[in-house]
Amino acid sequence: MMNSNVLSAIKENYYLNNNMKEISFKEYLENEAENDPNFFYELFENEDYEQKWDYVLSEEDREEWDDLLNKANDIWHKMLGDEEEEQRARIKFQFEDLFGGKDIEDFRELVQNLYNYDDFSKQKSDVIDMNYIDEEEYKEIVKEAITEYIEKNDIKAEIKGLSADDVVMDGDNSFTYKGEEYQGFDSSDGGDFDCTSCENFDLIYEAVQEANCEDKEELTMYLCGMNFVYKNLVDDVMYKFYFK
Repeated sequence: MMNSNVLSAIKENYYLNNNMKEISFKEYLENEAENDPNFFYELFENEDYEQKWDYVLSEEDREEWDDLLNKANDIWHKMLGDEEEEQRARIKFQFEDLFGGKDIEDFRELVQNLYNYDDFSKQKSDVIDMNYIDEEEYKEIVKEAITEYIEKNDIKAEIKGLSADDVVMDGDNSFTYKGEEYQGFDSSDGGDFDCTSCENFDLIYEAVQEANCEDKEELTMYLCGMNFVYKNLVDDVMYKFYFK
């Protein structure tokens, strides 16, 4: 009969010394049984198995071993799922802690300069095992944290409207403000909507879309660092040009 304490130690050793996405628990068990002549001796605490392989197992122990192998994938999926959830929670905590207590100015500076996946993985390798979280999952967690901040703090865009006297036309429906070209733009016919100067525009945009808030377009641009907007109506289409 298997020693439950030894089996627990085997699971712990598997968890601590392996990337569970790269090797399943069943593969690990089979490798250990193949490479360690005392594996079954320790697992069953049976001296007859010392320095022996699985061919010496009694019928009863053989059935128990086969049963463990049959259940190994279920055990693996449970362990892997628990670990992924743990690492997601740790990432979420990092951003909740980062955003917590920040006023809107600090918050929007933070979201404009968030770590990308690779940089975050390097910076937080001591507290988070990013082997279990891919880039898309990371982005989803970050977006969720941004959305929650927006909703909890009921933030609103503070973008000042500019008049025709404030801007200079420097091309075909193109403008500058105080010598700077516009860095965000939109057309109300459902066309372009982008912020060219913010690397995290897509992430911020998607987070704002998920939030229960008003004026999502302007809030997106505001969080991307825009402070001014000039609106120009051309052929019944309202174009908006955003400036820092």
